[in-house]
Amino acid sequence: MSNLGTFNKIIKSVWSIENLDEIEDGFGPDEIEAWDSLSHIELVVALEEEFEISIAVQDVSRLYTIGDIKNTLRKYGVEI
Repeated sequence: MSNLGTFNKIIKSVWSIENLDEIEDGFGPDEIEAWDSLSHIELVVALEEEFEISIAVQDVSRLYTIGDIKNTLRKYGVEI
C-alpha cells in the first residue's frame, strides 16, 4: 500500500470517515466532527507507529488541518 493509502486508512479509522473523497486538505476540527483532542492524539500515535517516526510535541500542536498533517509527515521523511 502506498503512503497515501496508509494515511487515508488511518484517517478513515481514527475519525470513522465513510467517504474520503469529501475530505480536503484544508479541513480541520471545524469540518471533521470527530476531530477532538483525544482523536488528535490517537491519530498522532497511529501515524508514528505506522510510519515508524516520532513527531515532536511542537509539531503535534501545529496539526490544524489535513494539509498540515501531510506536510508534517513530509518533514519527517514520509512522502504523501
